[in-house]
Amino acid sequence: MKCGRTGHFAKMCRNKAIRELESSPYPEDAFLGAIDTDTENGWMVVSVRFKIDTGADVTVIPEEISRKVKGSEHKPDRILYGPANKNLIVTKMIKVAVQCNDKTSDQEIYVVKNLKTALLGRPAIEALNLLMRVENVNTGTEVKKKHPKLFDGLGKTNWEYKISLKDNAKPYALSSPRRVPLPLLYQVKEELERMQSLGVITKVDQPTDWCAGMVVAQKPNGKVRICVDLTKLNESVRRENYPIPSIDQELASLSGASVFTKLDANSGFWQIPLAKESSILTTFITPYGRFRFNRLPFGIASAPEFFQKRMSEEVAGLPGVLCHMDDILISGKNQEEHDNNLERVLQKIEAGGLTLNDKCVFSAESIKYLGHIIDRNGIRADPDKVRAINDMKAPTNVSELRRFLGMVNQLSKFMPNLAETTKPLRDLLRRENQWYWDETQQSSFENIKRELCSTPILAHYDPSRQTIISSDSSSYGLGAVLIQKQEDESYRPIAFASRSLTNTEQRYAQIEKEALASTWACEKFSDFIVGLSVKIETDHKPLLALLGSKRMDELPARIQRFRMRLMRFDYSMTYVPGKHMYTADTLSRSPVGEITELDKLSEKETEALVDMIVGSIEASDKRLEEIRQNLPKDKVCSTLLRYVKEGWPDKFKLPEEIKPYWTHRGELNEQRGLLMEGNRLVIPKSMQKEILSRIHTGHLGITKCQQRAKETVFWIGLSKQVKDLVKNCDKCQMNATDRPEPLMTTNLPSRPWEKLGTDMFEYKGSQYLLVIDYYSRYVEVAKLTSTSSETIVNHLKSIFSRHG
Repeated sequence: MKCGRTGHFAKMCRNKAIRELESSPYPEDAFLGAIDTDTENGWMVVSVRFKIDTGADVTVIPEEISRKVKGSEHKPDRILYGPANKNLIVTKMIKVAVQCNDKTSDQEIYVVKNLKTALLGRPAIEALNLLMRVENVNTGTEVKKKHPKLFDGLGKTNWEYKISLKDNAKPYALSSPRRVPLPLLYQVKEELERMQSLGVITKVDQPTDWCAGMVVAQKPNGKVRICVDLTKLNESVRRENYPIPSIDQELASLSGASVFTKLDANSGFWQIPLAKESSILTTFITPYGRFRFNRLPFGIASAPEFFQKRMSEEVAGLPGVLCHMDDILISGKNQEEHDNNLERVLQKIEAGGLTLNDKCVFSAESIKYLGHIIDRNGIRADPDKVRAINDMKAPTNVSELRRFLGMVNQLSKFMPNLAETTKPLRDLLRRENQWYWDETQQSSFENIKRELCSTPILAHYDPSRQTIISSDSSSYGLGAVLIQKQEDESYRPIAFASRSLTNTEQRYAQIEKEALASTWACEKFSDFIVGLSVKIETDHKPLLALLGSKRMDELPARIQRFRMRLMRFDYSMTYVPGKHMYTADTLSRSPVGEITELDKLSEKETEALVDMIVGSIEASDKRLEEIRQNLPKDKVCSTLLRYVKEGWPDKFKLPEEIKPYWTHRGELNEQRGLLMEGNRLVIPKSMQKEILSRIHTGHLGITKCQQRAKETVFWIGLSKQVKDLVKNCDKCQMNATDRPEPLMTTNLPSRPWEKLGTDMFEYKGSQYLLVIDYYSRYVEVAKLTSTSSETIVNHLKSIFSRHG
């Protein structure tokens, strides 16, 4: 299944969404998915030939068939949608009896204009027993009935966490909140209130030495995700060193097991209370005041180690139990032994206050655990670890072959008979030889891949060893390898991974692709690295700051989202020249992994954040379009756009007019056809004078004008130009020495709607009327069809009729 509906198979599902139209007088609407498909499965002949569609909310027929059907006719009470949410034309609804085999049911049949195929919808399918239901096994229904508290909301453990700071810790506190787009303020307030109601955060009124910033990301469903940028605090957090058990010892304990359950904690960190003195350290500032975490937040560097330690202690001594972070693995040699072991664990964690989520897997016959597949037949390596190598396609030209052999040479220390094995391939690199690939070369290629995926090249995972992730991106794929340092000081791979980029990801700037590669690699290898300190190797120097120490609100939109996804990992960025990253580079150019639903969801969340940031730019749609039109005409901007897309050359190869932008190359990005520096608009030279004039509007002085410019726009020399403009402005100079007038206060009216303020503003190309009550600060906003006085008066009359 794809969307979660019972009987709604992925083949028929198109991620359909049912939504009501605000302007529609109809009580409800419905969705039809499979309109006129070519697949012949599921046809059933009665008086009418239908195609069975488990994704259709109603049964529909074409107009031609409706003329043959006798039944009670009614006005349609629904709006019907087809694929891509296309509105269908419904002429009438007929109530008739539908019979199939020995089953008869009264059904509502909708007649649709221009419909080619009659579709039997889900209500009729179920009524006629045409859908064979398959019971969902291993859902843990009995477990949930016996332990309902374990699956009820957010738990609270009996143990709390205390953040330990280094002796040289320097407090860091923001005094003003980071900007949140106006359209999202209400959702942010709702999410903060939800977190308060769960007991996760509490309002802070007293002064604090530490205060972090908040970053907001919009989800595809319109809701927001609140992330707190704890980068500065993490620099001062003292890590806990918890010895992690040997994987070989853990796997040995599973020998002979045949039934497995995996338990997953619900929002694991949020279930752990923070000590009061530690809670103050997590204070963060928002447009609605300051808050602190009562529970352990995501992003604290020392949290994973503590969580692993406490979870291990919680189940210590129980038979048939292994623990890795918030995953608990229970096993048994038979169902009875498994059930007894499971019951002991459930009682233990319930007593500890922990709750579980719906991702738990109960009574499975096989399970994946730290790069292994375990079942009644024993323990074997998970083929997914080496799939990126095993499924790699053969080179088709000299460049691809040279890249592949470069990867092989990087791992050659552990390959016996390397020269003999690779000779048929190396011969193709000689200039006098023409490219020729036959069975000899293919056999050599397959033999090399087999050696790469076996010992002694591929090492066993050991959480006590130094761990490195090397990742890279090509124009169409991602590649990564998990590496660990061995006892002999050598570095050997543990697992390989690769996947293709989606169509949207292929349009990312090159630095965004590299950041995505690092992020995806960490998530792909998360079972191996959560709770460990890991190094991420990259051949893009700007990523050291972008994914490391730079403030999150200053990051380009997509990079910001990648940083959020990396918050649960303890990592450091390391620069490695591309010539030393053959393995990751080769994998990225021969991607074999599938794009998963999780990858697609992550992409949607990333693009939702981009839309949010672009939508919050303080400029009209007309002005943004004008900037888009002028960017390709500007020599500097067009060159920058090309470098952003294709990657930057070496600095000494840059044109003179581009060299000043070299230090900004990490922040330069393209969003929806706009060139951005972080989240600021890069302005073409032809428009800079006009924008400068607008910044100067109001004659606010050098400091405030520069601040206004810094928050919204960017070009080289902007700050100096603002300063010169203000210095040469007679009005600014005349007022420069005057004391600024104090902000005028408004006397509080005696009752609501006694005194009002009104104004008009533009948002996304539309004009709006704003009315505020000076007594309650209540705001009314009305969309205007025109800005004429008559239209405004009519809206005001409407507001007054409701409020007085």
